[in-house]
Amino acid sequence: MHYIRLMASFSIVIPSFDQDRYIRETLENVVLLKKQAAQKNIKVQLILVDNCSNKETAAVINDFKSEIDNLFIEKDKGQYDAINKGLKYVAGDFWTWLNTDDLLDIEGFFKTAEILNANNEIDYIYGNVGYIDAHSKFYKSYTSGNLSLEKLTQGDASISQPGSFFRTEFTKKIGELQEYRFAFDYEYILRCFKYKAKVHKLEDNVAYFRYYDASKSGSKNYKFLQEQFSISKLYGRSFFSKLTFMLMIRIIKRRLFN
Repeated sequence: MHYIRLMASFSIVIPSFDQDRYIRETLENVVLLKKQAAQKNIKVQLILVDNCSNKETAAVINDFKSEIDNLFIEKDKGQYDAINKGLKYVAGDFWTWLNTDDLLDIEGFFKTAEILNANNEIDYIYGNVGYIDAHSKFYKSYTSGNLSLEKLTQGDASISQPGSFFRTEFTKKIGELQEYRFAFDYEYILRCFKYKAKVHKLEDNVAYFRYYDASKSGSKNYKFLQEQFSISKLYGRSFFSKLTFMLMIRIIKRRLFN
């Protein structure tokens, strides 16, 4: 008797708000990924949650309406809330979220899928992230190295959320994203480690993160660091740790010079 091996399926949640500058490029990227995945018998679900964006953004979304599996246009409380709304409709074995100015590396995605199909115990998988500028020009690759709860709360709070994928059955156990404006992804990954997620690190680019002046990360908002400071304390950060010192210095510098 021959058995057909079931391929892991994936869901991509896309929170959207007034991103008419880059959303077309992002949607082109995920639609191409979805079509190429279908050719390999891999199902990709696209979930877009838009916070009643401006007419320019709405027009772009409308152009891709037929390719989006679940589309919601309604007010939300912020990015974390939009992702949580989408999370309720996730049908894939694994899921992620992708901002409307970032991109997934399609080759990196297929390497991710290959690993997940070979190892059914992984709860959280992440890889390297390529940085692109406001004009979509690649300028560096970044790795957060081998993550752990100890490293993220005592030494370095840098994470690799873009391109990360989470096992849906695992994340059902740990709940939704918490109500933070900037560092909800940091808290979520700490929670994965707290609940003993089985983690795998890829040595390949899995996404492209757009870093520019108008982005939340590019704006140098000290409140991002303040959220990391309070979250890391909740997860056991020591007052005398390297992370405490680094965050305090960076918060002071941003408040003084930005």
